[in-house]
Amino acid sequence: MAAGMPKEAVVLVGGLGARLGALTKDTPKPMLIVAGKPFLEHFIVRLVRQGIHRIILAVAYHADKMKAYFGDGGSWGAEILYSDPRRQLGTAGSIKEAEPLIQEDKFFAFNGDVYFNASLAELWDWHVRHRADLTLALAKVIDEGRYGRVQSNDSGLVTAFLEKTKTPDSAPCLINGGAYVVERRVLAEIPKGVDFSLEYGLFPTMANKSLYALAFPEAFFIDIGTPADYERAQALLSKNLLTGRRP
Repeated sequence: MAAGMPKEAVVLVGGLGARLGALTKDTPKPMLIVAGKPFLEHFIVRLVRQGIHRIILAVAYHADKMKAYFGDGGSWGAEILYSDPRRQLGTAGSIKEAEPLIQEDKFFAFNGDVYFNASLAELWDWHVRHRADLTLALAKVIDEGRYGRVQSNDSGLVTAFLEKTKTPDSAPCLINGGAYVVERRVLAEIPKGVDFSLEYGLFPTMANKSLYALAFPEAFFIDIGTPADYERAQALLSKNLLTGRRP
């Protein structure tokens, strides 16, 4: 673990998973089974391996199922707490809701429907070196129009977010990988109790100022946001776990 690296994370797992249709009618998206276990279990195991032992799950939809399965987190070597507003607050709004549970001045935050094998120690070091307010990890994907792109300069300062556009040659691009280092003071910029987005509400106000990014072009990245990607995750995540490609 890198010196001074936070051991605390907020994981965003409260979404409805509407694009997955019937798959999430009675099951929250992070609890869908992938490689024999709930997707969120793989996620938590990865965090613990990288030194994150205090995990705040920002829940909402079918929160009871996650609470019943993970309990206090002891079986996974973690302390798991739950921030449950019982309504949808968006990515930024959900982190704001969890603020009373956050103990550290700097913490990690993650989208809980993504498995991204980026090094948290490297992300942390980059954040500290640039004295950023918030640093996001970038994943490399073959662009098929689903993802917006993140643009940054040579020093890593984020300069723009480009809208989702399908490129004719499906060229590789760098996208927001859903992994962040956050300074607690940033939470003052997020309104409390309302639906507010990191991607469309907070990040654009921080671009060209105090928002930095680090790319992990070789890191394994998969999400489960659509039925097609959920099926891909079944095969790809199983292969990566079995072949020992670990964080």
